[in-house]
Amino acid sequence: MKRRLVIGVIVLLLIGGGAAAYFTTKDNDTTTPSTSQTSGGQSANGANFNPASTEDLEFTATITTAGAGSATFEHDDKGSTRYVATQNGQQIEVVYTSDAYYSCQGDNCVKFPISQSSNSGFNPGDYTYDQTELANYRSSSSYKGKQSCPSGTCDVWSVSVSGNTSTIYIDADTKRITQVESTIAGKTSKIVYEYKDVTIDIPANAQTIPTPSP
Repeated sequence: MKRRLVIGVIVLLLIGGGAAAYFTTKDNDTTTPSTSQTSGGQSANGANFNPASTEDLEFTATITTAGAGSATFEHDDKGSTRYVATQNGQQIEVVYTSDAYYSCQGDNCVKFPISQSSNSGFNPGDYTYDQTELANYRSSSSYKGKQSCPSGTCDVWSVSVSGNTSTIYIDADTKRITQVESTIAGKTSKIVYEYKDVTIDIPANAQTIPTPSP
């Protein structure tokens, strides 16, 4: 499986990689589930684990981790993504396009080839869900009933991946993923999704670090 469903515990500490070297320097829902818990992608009342893929959808997501503040993630219809967090009073931003990624601290931005994206400390795939991934989660899903959620009313599912468990809130009408909660080592991370038009501006005047010769 190409990624864990569980979101990293300390989200804000993920940023760094090559750019850092260059700069040197639950919301407890008390709603009673409306049906008995069943697993394997289908509930006793016929509900199915079949959320809509986030592929080709524009959205923003607010990521909150207990004890580590919050960050935002944006995805546009051109396939670009943008992650913004604040660390030690300094805004940190990572922008992904089809052929490059940009890492910014304050007004200083550096452009890297997409081939070096593993050094960015940020993986856009951790916040998106394609059909293949969702199909893999279905076999371990357990229905928890309908609960209130940021978009109104959601079907709630518990999903186990690689020994970790997350709770997914799926809008009852649109079938879009509205919220994901995960707990690792006693720390809870929550992502709230809002589907709307998104425009991502590519950092202007970004510096380019020369690629070392082989």
